[in-house]
Amino acid sequence: MAEYVTEQKKILKKLLEENCDSAYTIEELIDKMRINADGHVPGKSTVYRLMTKLVAEGTVKRFVRGNSRKFAYQIVMGEHCDCHLHLKCMGCGRLIHLDESVSDELLDKVKSISDFSINEEATVLFGSCADCKKDKAGK
Repeated sequence: MAEYVTEQKKILKKLLEENCDSAYTIEELIDKMRINADGHVPGKSTVYRLMTKLVAEGTVKRFVRGNSRKFAYQIVMGEHCDCHLHLKCMGCGRLIHLDESVSDELLDKVKSISDFSINEEATVLFGSCADCKKDKAGK
């Protein structure tokens, strides 16, 4: 069954695509849409509903922001993002797509050690990218 694409969903996806290197809370997304939109800005409940759908279909990744209880959302650009792991830099927020063969090797290693199967669609490894480590070391 085909899904109807609403104007609100188009606005939200366009904003996420234009800011694909950043993750935002629902409140931050609404604020950005108010600044960028010429007309109607979706309400908070609509943005929550749309974001839930985008996360479920794998278009958007959901992260806990820092040590808070707030979630941040970031669009996943590219095909087959459910076939590999992602690395998320806690410094700059960059989302890195791990090569599928490396992902498979890592997942196989975990399974062989612990007989535990990891859900790659829902798994993100958090750490620091090379640029942020370099910046931190230079300070």
